[in-house]
Amino acid sequence: MTGMRILHIIDTLDFGGAEKVLVALANDSARRHTVQVCCLRQSGVLAKELAPGIEVQAMGKGDGDDALLPWRLGRHIAGQFDVVHTHNWATFIEGGLAAVIGGIPTRVHTVHGPYGGGTPSGALPRVKRQARHLIERAVATRFQHIVAVSDAIRRYIPDTVGIPFDRLQTIHNGIAGRAAGQRMPKPAGQGMRFISVGRLDAIKNHQMMLKAFASVLRQHPNATLQLVGDGPCREDLEGLARQLKLGEAIEFAGFRSDIPDQLAQADAFLLSSHYEGVSIAVLEAMRAGLPVIATDVGGLPETVEHGQSGLLTPDDDATAFAQSMLRLAGDEALRHSMSLAALAHQQAKFSLERMVQSYEHLYSHPKGPVTPWA
Repeated sequence: MTGMRILHIIDTLDFGGAEKVLVALANDSARRHTVQVCCLRQSGVLAKELAPGIEVQAMGKGDGDDALLPWRLGRHIAGQFDVVHTHNWATFIEGGLAAVIGGIPTRVHTVHGPYGGGTPSGALPRVKRQARHLIERAVATRFQHIVAVSDAIRRYIPDTVGIPFDRLQTIHNGIAGRAAGQRMPKPAGQGMRFISVGRLDAIKNHQMMLKAFASVLRQHPNATLQLVGDGPCREDLEGLARQLKLGEAIEFAGFRSDIPDQLAQADAFLLSSHYEGVSIAVLEAMRAGLPVIATDVGGLPETVEHGQSGLLTPDDDATAFAQSMLRLAGDEALRHSMSLAALAHQQAKFSLERMVQSYEHLYSHPKGPVTPWA
């Protein structure tokens, strides 16, 4: 397959896992095809990581639904692309309708995670959610392929949205195999160094992580924890760190462009989320040879092999999370074996090459006719 014209549609290219997947997929595909990106809102910080020649258009959408956006976008893209690939629930309806209006022959959608905002309370929000799912089920008939990034998300969609299971397939996220930061010998007297990378958001449950780390410090007072990322919970987390008297043992590093170098200086990676698909941050940690301690939720059991490449704990269980941290802190041989296993598992199962090949196969193999309402 050569010479395809591919348009990716996403809400924004702000920092996030789905956005990083899109950038990696677009950059690799651009070596063989013509690739463009459309952001329904604004472009975002990751736009600068796209390869030269990949055009980015921002539609400037505001909050809420925009009934005219599918028509504006559909007319704009008509006849210009062979494939439209939409990403995440925020683009599913408007991007899918735009692809239909524009007459784009191949339409692919990727679900990177669950609906945001949790289960709505109250009769009116529930009715609105049900109405949206009804529209989504209709729009789903216009896509040749609907992809989930984990089997857990694939199982979630039929029960929550109502799209039939046999309309869905799984393509795990993948990352490039380029060398990570150079590992440096640990200075004498330096304690266990934990790191976590991700948005400081409630779904990531950093509060539980900090409480677990406070327990670890009682037995390993030289241990440190670095939180890389930013978000709406940062101020509350900094307050909790002061309350727990974590002092200089914790660092709120904010967004950084040298994450591979930071991972190379760490001993273990932490993820305490209430839910994840296939976490790009975890894959990057595994590529860096870090054992992973994570909650046993969503697609994480598909990513981290418990007892081999890392340790999984129940959701929101600070005691179990701390016990896993203590286990790694006290067993250098275990950390070494898990380091090797993590790197091998990432390279074998979650490579960029595997992901790109899977998507490009879908682009060139539309399956079956879609229903004829458009």
